[in-house]
Amino acid sequence: MMQHKILGRIKRGKDGESVATVVYDSHKIKIRIRPDDEPFETTVRLAEDVVKRLKKLDAAAKRIIESELRETYNTGWSSYDEVQKDGSLKTIRNPKLSATAFKKKFSLKEVNVSGSKSVDFYYDDSGLFSGHYVIVGSSNGTDFSDAYAEMWG
Repeated sequence: MMQHKILGRIKRGKDGESVATVVYDSHKIKIRIRPDDEPFETTVRLAEDVVKRLKKLDAAAKRIIESELRETYNTGWSSYDEVQKDGSLKTIRNPKLSATAFKKKFSLKEVNVSGSKSVDFYYDDSGLFSGHYVIVGSSNGTDFSDAYAEMWG
């Protein structure tokens, strides 16, 4: 265990992964630190940079989610068949979401930082994609210009 001025208490695991917990947007999120063949201090510096820029990076990540996944939701995931008690199916049609409404559905839950350049943001999607995690990943550290969004789980 170590204390860090930005990340707070960092719990070091035996498997090489360390975890810090920070408060963001009125809830706690985990920051997972995985050195991935880099010096531990290098990965901690990236994690510190992420936390310092968290509000800006979260906004950028939500723009990426909106641009890459809103159409997928509006054209497919907004309608589905629900099995009723009698075995019949009932079609559920949720309203299509505007860009603003769609982005508001996402809440940052966890950040994984690996090595000196890999950053992944894990989001709760408020059930839009049936419980899948939505991940925004960057291979350029806090530069999200080439980041991507994907569903997982």
